[in-house]
Amino acid sequence: MTKGYRIWVAIAGSMLVAGFFLPWLVKTPFFFSGLFFATLGHAFLFILPISGIAAVVPVLINKRPRPYQILYPGMAGILILEILISVLIFKDSGVLMISLSSPAMEIIKLNMDTSMIFFHPLKDLGPGLILNFAGICILCLLPFFYKNQYQTIEKNQNFYRHIIQEPAVSIEYKRFGMILSLFTVLIITYAWCDVSPTKLWENRGNAKEYLFGRQLSQSDMEYINNQEKRALEIEAAGLAREFMSNKYRDVVFSQQPNAEQKAKERDAVKQKLLAQMEEQEKQLIKNEARKNALIDKRGGYFPPETSLPKIRGYIIALIETVAIAIWGTLLAVICAIPISFFAAKNTLKLIISSEDLKSRSIRSSITFFVRRFLDSCRGFNEFVMALIFVAVIGLGPYAGILALWIHTFGILGKVFSEQIEAIESGQVEALTSTGAGAFQIIAFSVMPQIMPVLVSYTLLRFESNVRSAAILGFVGAGGIGFLIFDKLNGYLFREVCTMMIIIIMTVGIIDHFCGKIRMKFI
Repeated sequence: MTKGYRIWVAIAGSMLVAGFFLPWLVKTPFFFSGLFFATLGHAFLFILPISGIAAVVPVLINKRPRPYQILYPGMAGILILEILISVLIFKDSGVLMISLSSPAMEIIKLNMDTSMIFFHPLKDLGPGLILNFAGICILCLLPFFYKNQYQTIEKNQNFYRHIIQEPAVSIEYKRFGMILSLFTVLIITYAWCDVSPTKLWENRGNAKEYLFGRQLSQSDMEYINNQEKRALEIEAAGLAREFMSNKYRDVVFSQQPNAEQKAKERDAVKQKLLAQMEEQEKQLIKNEARKNALIDKRGGYFPPETSLPKIRGYIIALIETVAIAIWGTLLAVICAIPISFFAAKNTLKLIISSEDLKSRSIRSSITFFVRRFLDSCRGFNEFVMALIFVAVIGLGPYAGILALWIHTFGILGKVFSEQIEAIESGQVEALTSTGAGAFQIIAFSVMPQIMPVLVSYTLLRFESNVRSAAILGFVGAGGIGFLIFDKLNGYLFREVCTMMIIIIMTVGIIDHFCGKIRMKFI
């Protein structure tokens, strides 16, 4: 390895280290370095000097360092700067950010205590960041300019000649480009979607409160005690209103007492009802009121609702959900099997076997349009299709069946056609040589080969459709989803928890029996 190569690597590594400590943003009298920003909350910037050191060490230790030992420290520098730029663009909070509404194109904003400093992205650029850019570029380009340094000469003892072996620097660059592109996409989407490994942990208190309820305060306990005290009055007042409504329902309005007389009569009825209540009945009303007030204030999904009459209603709604999934999957399979033979090139060639230009054009057109038709069927989510069908045919499970049918048909049609194209051609050729027709070949050669996959994917989609059907009720397409939506709107989270547990148990049972059915076809 030449001395010049080592010098350039040392220069590049020094640039990354020195640039980290020199100013990145300069605005008199303020100077802000990479180290300052790293301590300010962007700790990932500490990788920049480390990558510079990591590039220099292999060159000093090894006589013949490999290209990747120089390229990947440079890639690390590129990725670190990409992370910083992505954070500035996509984060709307923090000390350092981009403000597009800033004056005079000074769009980089730094929040310093109570003051804000705006920087121009070019005019206020400091020497540190320029050195970092230059060092990264040198590391990424050195293997290309010094690719001859990686040649090795080996003596072939058999033929008495030298063999020059060139390591594929171009292959290293291809790998470098693929990895860099992949991580660039991940970094941009990471910042765009505001992914944060610590956010869930930081909000664990909210999750615990949402799932298991919150601690009751003194004001909450006062509210619960007040509801318990007022429970008898509220119950008696409701019964009195019902009594008065029934009493004067068929009486002409002109012959009814005035509002004041009705109020006095209603109060008398209420007091009479209170006097007639037994102590046990009063205690039951108070306990129920206290329980409801406690649930209302405490919130949370746990413990789940255990009332047998309510669970019975949930199970009935779940049976309707399973029925929606059964019919949606069945109709989809019935339609997907025949259409998949036209979407697969090999079976379509059996149906239209001629090799003239017209036949080839017809086969290509049929395959293209069938596949685009399948794309359009699965292009929209079941939820969107259910919205459309509810608007067209009204509320009920039939809209959910149609939505699942079309979406599942698009998925299974694609899967079945791809599996048909992957079958073993030897069996098809054997039957063809006997003079069998296209439909005989499909029935006795193609179908037996794809049957295990057909059954497996059908059962998988059925299981998935059960979960999907549970959500379609949110838009009025029947099933248990309608109850879940209603209870969520009423903040009855414990009942929602019970329904979710029932759905999970049902999916587990369905998966168990689907596995047994699938084993019959393997």
